[in-house]
Amino acid sequence: MKTRTKLLSLLLCAAMLLPLFACSGGQSAGTPAPKDTAAPAASSAPAASGAAEGYPDRVITMIVNYSAGGGTDLSARAFGDAIAKALGGNITVTNLPGGTGSLGVTELANSKADGYTIGVATLAPLALVPYQLDVSYTPDSFQYLCAFGQYGYGIVVAKDSPYQTLDDLIEAAKESPISFGATGYPQPLTMKDLGEETGAQFSFVQYPSTTDCVADVLGGFVPCALGDMASFAAYVKSGDMRLLASAHSQRWDVAPEVETLQEMGYDAVCDSYMGLCVPADTPDEIVEVLRDACATAFEDAAFQEIMTNTNQAPAYMTGDEYEALVREYYELYSTVDFESAG
Repeated sequence: MKTRTKLLSLLLCAAMLLPLFACSGGQSAGTPAPKDTAAPAASSAPAASGAAEGYPDRVITMIVNYSAGGGTDLSARAFGDAIAKALGGNITVTNLPGGTGSLGVTELANSKADGYTIGVATLAPLALVPYQLDVSYTPDSFQYLCAFGQYGYGIVVAKDSPYQTLDDLIEAAKESPISFGATGYPQPLTMKDLGEETGAQFSFVQYPSTTDCVADVLGGFVPCALGDMASFAAYVKSGDMRLLASAHSQRWDVAPEVETLQEMGYDAVCDSYMGLCVPADTPDEIVEVLRDACATAFEDAAFQEIMTNTNQAPAYMTGDEYEALVREYYELYSTVDFESAG
């Protein structure tokens, strides 16, 4: 069970950062790694016909399943802007946070399948949350357009924390349980793995938002957090927080001297992906138009810059690749005992 749980630690939560206004359109405006961070060239297929003829002829709505101003929101808005340019249309953003990312995904699944509602569907709400909450969707509820970004996480403490290194934290947690903050799964699975491997005891404190978690780490109300780079990197860079270990598959750019958990010899990693979906009954012709637009949008310079500035890694998967990943982890999570992880 432990080995399988480690495999499952590769998912995510989302992040909070600076606010950004709704994106305008083109006229104005681990988990298995993807094979290549570059998107394949958009197809040079003939003009769309049938259901896709003239598409889009009105504004497309993009549902973002996390709060406005967070890392996912910023990235999705930039990606939506680039998709709008590729389509020659306009995209507006609606934020529907809540339910560990499931409310926005539920709204997407129940939307009219005409290509005028697309949505951010991150890996955890698709593959993990259905086993924790009573949601009305499954992986069969969607067609998959692409994945466009990767999250990374790390164990952080406040600058005045007594824990100078990860070893300090682990040794203290062997004596008595130490709480860690996070906004949801899969972070508790990673900390469970670390505890089982070292004999340390970690207690999960769930926060309604990353902003709340950041505030409590800074205020000393929670000893540490397993936080995402998009939300915590600025505090590590400023010196207000200290990164004890990267739980990502790579080191953090703002603290390149700090090793990953795997480099330290621990069999633990916490990565995840951002993807786009449409309702399952969306016509195939429209899905192909959107997939081509996603491939073009991924190369957009403004989108790439936003990903860099929010400390998130651009990472491309085709719709078929992202669907395969979601289904793989949906099956694996069916056997997990979440209560034992906190």
